[in-house]
Amino acid sequence: MGRVTVLVLTGTVLLALFIARIPASVVSALLPSTVTASGFTGSLWRGSASHMDVSQRGQVFALGRVNWVLSPRGLLWGDVLTLESRWGDQRADLALDFGLGGTAHLNEVMLSLDLGWVRNLIPLYVAGRFTADMDHLAVDSTGMLLEANGRIVWENAAWRAVGGDVSLGTYVIDIDTTDQGVQGRISTRKGALEVNGQFAIAQGRYTLAADLSGPAARNEAFQQAIALLAVPVGSGYRIELSGTL
Repeated sequence: MGRVTVLVLTGTVLLALFIARIPASVVSALLPSTVTASGFTGSLWRGSASHMDVSQRGQVFALGRVNWVLSPRGLLWGDVLTLESRWGDQRADLALDFGLGGTAHLNEVMLSLDLGWVRNLIPLYVAGRFTADMDHLAVDSTGMLLEANGRIVWENAAWRAVGGDVSLGTYVIDIDTTDQGVQGRISTRKGALEVNGQFAIAQGRYTLAADLSGPAARNEAFQQAIALLAVPVGSGYRIELSGTL
């Protein structure tokens, strides 16, 4: 083995060791300005932050402890990045890889959180627990949803009104991708508001149609809240929406 070969091999080994030992704190320089993190441990490839926050519209959303595994070989096969986040009983897990044209594929997505934070972002006065179990999501480089397969559950849903919360129920949304785009069916597991509906997302447009009935549909506060979205139909209401995403 020649001297040059030995030097090349030695240099390659040293470079590999250096890259493998890049500390997790390097991540702080790669994060967007809306994300803050502290308490880094581990390496760039397998590390954690003891606390991470995301800022949106002046409001801070806590992700808590975040662990990650970064795998460069995922650029060829498998997942590039796996993430898990824990903050109290809030949790989020996902695996990420990239396809042609910059399409992002999110696999094995698990999300569970309380919906109280929604009111800090948009004037939607809802309560309950949101749980998503998605096998696969695909989003193009512009952020447009291309594929989705899985289930979303809204447990102990409630509409928060001045006169007191209106208990709604627990609802299931089953989502699948067909030749016509992303489609979903909304059904009621239990509750005072019976909801049956469907939605579709295709080529940047969405449609939603749902029938609302049951005791909660006759609550005056709830009726006032949905007056701009729904029309009376028999003893309940019907919502039909469409537009561009």
